[in-house]
Amino acid sequence: MAEHWFPDIGRWVSIFDRLMKMYYDRGLSEFEIGWGQQFYVEYLYTHPGASAQEMAERFRVDRATLTKTIKKLNEVGYIHVIGDENDRRVRHLYLTEKAVPAAEQIKKVHKDFFETLSRDIPEEEIRAAVQTLRHMTDNINQKVWHRMEVHHGK
Repeated sequence: MAEHWFPDIGRWVSIFDRLMKMYYDRGLSEFEIGWGQQFYVEYLYTHPGASAQEMAERFRVDRATLTKTIKKLNEVGYIHVIGDENDRRVRHLYLTEKAVPAAEQIKKVHKDFFETLSRDIPEEEIRAAVQTLRHMTDNINQKVWHRMEVHHGK
């Protein structure tokens, strides 16, 4: 088994995460959002009316994290929330006009970041890295969410 790789994987993932946050925070500094909210703004830009539950599943976040993010986006005037006509438990989220420039900037930052990230790396290596990271994330996700369900009596 290759357990000896874990310290390197953990360190590089941590460094990558920190650098990515800095890159996005700098690229979005003129807007009222940062790394934590940009995923949601981008998703609502391409999926207007997404439900809070849909977004929680998409980003694999707990309800408290999602509530905090929605609150922040609402406070800065980037989203409005509309209750579902048929099910009052469901809330649909839409970007406001104020959020559109931020969403467009997020797209630009994504493009620039990916061009920088993938420079001099063959596409097949990028594809393999994405598949490996997705698989690793799924493995950990199953364990973490299973523990949370057991802990919370589900």
